Amino acid sequence: MPISTFIEAYLGSLLIGIDFGTTYSGVAWAYSKQPEDINIITNWDSTEYASADKGKAPTRISYGKGYEQTTWGYGVGDDEAIEWFKLLLLEEADMDLKQRRSPQIIKARQMLQKAGKTPVQAIADYLRLLWKHAIINIERCFGEAAVEGLPIRVVCTVPAVWTTDAVRKMREAAKEAGITDYRLAGETTLDFVSEPEAAALATFDDLKSRPNFQEGDSFVVCDAGGGTVDLISYKVVETKPLKLVECVEGSGKLCGAVFLDQEFEALMKQVLGGAWDVPDAILKGFMNSQWENGVKRGFEGQDKNWKITLPHECVERGAPYHLDLNQGHVRQIFEEIISQIRVLVNEQIDAIEEKEGKAPKAVVLVGGFGSCRYLYNLLSSENKHRGIEVYQSPGTKPWTAICRGAVFKALTNSSLPGTMVQSRISRCNYGTRYVTDFDPLKHLECDKYLDKVSGRAKAGSQLSWYLKRGDNIDEAKPVRLPWHINVPIDQFCNHYPLSASIFTCNDREPPTRQTNTVRPGASIQSEKPMDISSLRPFKGTDGKHYKKINFAIEMTVIGAALEFALMYQEKRIGHSTFQAQVDL
Repeated sequence: MPISTFIEAYLGSLLIGIDFGTTYSGVAWAYSKQPEDINIITNWDSTEYASADKGKAPTRISYGKGYEQTTWGYGVGDDEAIEWFKLLLLEEADMDLKQRRSPQIIKARQMLQKAGKTPVQAIADYLRLLWKHAIINIERCFGEAAVEGLPIRVVCTVPAVWTTDAVRKMREAAKEAGITDYRLAGETTLDFVSEPEAAALATFDDLKSRPNFQEGDSFVVCDAGGGTVDLISYKVVETKPLKLVECVEGSGKLCGAVFLDQEFEALMKQVLGGAWDVPDAILKGFMNSQWENGVKRGFEGQDKNWKITLPHECVERGAPYHLDLNQGHVRQIFEEIISQIRVLVNEQIDAIEEKEGKAPKAVVLVGGFGSCRYLYNLLSSENKHRGIEVYQSPGTKPWTAICRGAVFKALTNSSLPGTMVQSRISRCNYGTRYVTDFDPLKHLECDKYLDKVSGRAKAGSQLSWYLKRGDNIDEAKPVRLPWHINVPIDQFCNHYPLSASIFTCNDREPPTRQTNTVRPGASIQSEKPMDISSLRPFKGTDGKHYKKINFAIEMTVIGAALEFALMYQEKRIGHSTFQAQVDL
């Protein structure tokens, strides 16, 4: 028995949830024997006194110059901050043209290159500082000896729209940050949960005490954050203890609040022309005071003018320092982004009605952008006639829902009582590539080749799918498919290092052959070369001698992860486990 399991059984463990966001990041924690008492990390090092006790810190980092110390969060000056680097974990192919050309994303990439950092390294550096701050504050509250003596279960949140490769990079960054470093109390476990599921766990914990919260009810959770907007829908199957199943496949898009900021900047450039060309520090100060904490938070769709105080650098001598924005200007800023969210919400509602035969009870708004009054008003008015309510919690609850929900996820991972999500739906296809006899009725001529071993026509680059998009991942039983490979004995006489690749595809209908939408997902290697000395050789049509190795690849669901194992003579000889791209 691992020492961490032994200690946890008697003393409990620390549960830590990390919400690494595009614009802000937060940490929450609890002691497993008092799971209802969830604490939010604050006490940030800050040059702004009013920011020290906020529920999150900005996702910003600066590497300084020369020997200057790396700064982060509220301690970074506006003119030196590297921001938006979370989105750089996505490949450009996973962004649309407008997002790829986003000035903020381009600038983030340029600043990282200037600093000599990859996105993974920058995220690791930020997480290292965030983790250190969190541990110091937990020790201050809980005691240094207690923290040192307890195992830690960490759950980090990721956008539901992220690819498997992006989640892999995030795990790499978390490990590089030292989150899973060895401790005397044993192994620190690191798991991931999608941001909307984390938000849902926190939200349903708040909702379950309501009198109208009943079995059979379904809810749409709209997690509107800085970079992404993710939607996930759940049906309540039990209330005590709370158990949920996912209703329909979730959805999401890069249409978060930072793209509103981009639209506001574009409007300022349009109105002010060359006068808008001001230093970054002045621009960010203006954006923070006049937009972030002004128009953006106050706009509800009301018919009024908004008075903007311009930086004096933008104003010619004798000209007014104020600019009036009317409702049309402001609505124009919001409209393109909000309309994308409305489409996502309506698609979820329609899918639930089609599957369940009735509309969801409510749409729950969470995330920083989920606090937007205009978004709440629009969704409420649009769905009132369908009998669907829209919930928007007060204060900082929507903002901290994700890191609080990550703690709930850590609780369920530790086999302690908590909200259980019993089934999730895959957002991706997972399979392997193979060769088979060529059939002109099934296969393309371009895949045809002559196999020198058998002398027959074969079709290469064919695909077999273990798990398909839309499948219920928790109900997926282990799937084992047999394969074989012919190896020349002049190269491998008695021992052979077997390997295989798992491929992923996001298409709703996965292809039967290799296309440009199919990507490598994981590689499986045998832990040591297989002993094939007992296999009988045979002569191929090319005159060479071969041995035929029969093996299998077995897929097993472990929580929200998929394990692919190589099986030879009924023994596991190698495996690879990775986070599935599901509504985790």
